[in-house]
Amino acid sequence: MKRKMNIVLALFTALALVMTMGVSVFAAGISSNDAALKKALKNAGLKKSQVQFIDTEYDSEDGIYEVEFTKKSNGREYDYEIAADTGKIVKKSVDYRYKRNSSHKKIGKTAARKKVAKFSGISYKIIKKGTCYYEYDDGRGIYEVKFEKGSRVYEYDVLAPTGKIVEYEWKVIGY
Repeated sequence: MKRKMNIVLALFTALALVMTMGVSVFAAGISSNDAALKKALKNAGLKKSQVQFIDTEYDSEDGIYEVEFTKKSNGREYDYEIAADTGKIVKKSVDYRYKRNSSHKKIGKTAARKKVAKFSGISYKIIKKGTCYYEYDDGRGIYEVKFEKGSRVYEYDVLAPTGKIVEYEWKVIGY
């Protein structure tokens, strides 16, 4: 009986060790600004040589790496927030450069939502459940389209005269 107890105890100890090792392997976090930058660049599909104005900071209070960079060829700005403990991207924002258009024409809310659906690959039915409103901001007419899908909240800015996506962002709900 004592021998069986020792075997069971040894098995539980071995199982606990394996589970601890597994958790550390699957929950690999980010431990440096360089690692956070690499993760953001990979997500954007860019190499370090393709970007400029790189800024990375670690917010120890929130446990978040903030990564910002600009693509050299078109001035597109990328902003990321990456959880240090898990290494997951919890927020992504992309700001597209645009030419000023003083036109006051509007494509309409339905067309703006359809542009977002085509751009994002997310169903129009999901986008339609969110909000869409027009605002005149910084000398341009914008439709701001917001919606939720899964564990993320999405926000897109669509130029009212042309339907061009000029900025988008998503973040994990709760971060």
